[in-house]
Amino acid sequence: MSAPLAPLSIGLVGVGVSIAVFASDDPFVIAACLLTSALLLARSPGPRRLFAIIAITTGLAVAILNPLVSTQGDLILINGPTSVFLDLQVTLEELVYGLAAGARLAAVTVLMGAFLALVDRDRLAARAALVAPRSALTVALAARLLPALRRDAVTLHEAARLRGWRTGGPRREALRTWGGLLEPMCAAALERGGDHAEAMAARGYGAGRATAMPERSLTLRERTLTVVGAGTVAVGVWTIFGAGDFRWYPTLGTSSTVALVAAGLMALLGIAAAVLVGRRR
Repeated sequence: MSAPLAPLSIGLVGVGVSIAVFASDDPFVIAACLLTSALLLARSPGPRRLFAIIAITTGLAVAILNPLVSTQGDLILINGPTSVFLDLQVTLEELVYGLAAGARLAAVTVLMGAFLALVDRDRLAARAALVAPRSALTVALAARLLPALRRDAVTLHEAARLRGWRTGGPRREALRTWGGLLEPMCAAALERGGDHAEAMAARGYGAGRATAMPERSLTLRERTLTVVGAGTVAVGVWTIFGAGDFRWYPTLGTSSTVALVAAGLMALLGIAAAVLVGRRR
């Protein structure tokens, strides 16, 4: 299994893809960003189905709703009635633009899932502590206490079933049973929180100037991924200055040569990033 990545290396890739997918209107650039995000998620460890389902659901919802709320385009596909709230006259331009907008949203969702799965959370929390130390501390404690709370819930659930409690069945009875388990779960969480507070006080937390462990140097894989991420940022900035222009209304335009080049570069960089994140240290 690959080691978690430094926030700088994977963060640059995320920033570059985000800039390109939001700044560009060209469908090929948006498709290249979606491809990059999907490859990164496919190569990331841990569960991936949740982010994939969210991305597909929200993307399809946007693609379906756009023709119903927009009144633009010349090539009519379905000539339905128009009301104050819905426009049932569907044009090709509305449909294609909805697909592009849905792909843009899906790309960002998948990219977020890949980033959270690939980044080194401890190093990310250390970076966040430089800006917002209290918020970073809250996030760090929650990230460590929530798995423990889940284990407590599983243990209490098994113990309740061994004592004859019914955790299934009708909804009202199940809610009553789970409500009885909330009290010991909260008590265990409070006790664990007190233990953490005492341990932090014993180590002098808050008694002086904040310190941090020395940052380890980037590995060869992370340095190479940083270069790839800088390339995606450059492509994203290029799209801001015209490489991602495209005309949707009143008729569909054609992709320019620079947009096709930007899309090709983003796709190549995405493939390189996916190969790098899947390699071992």
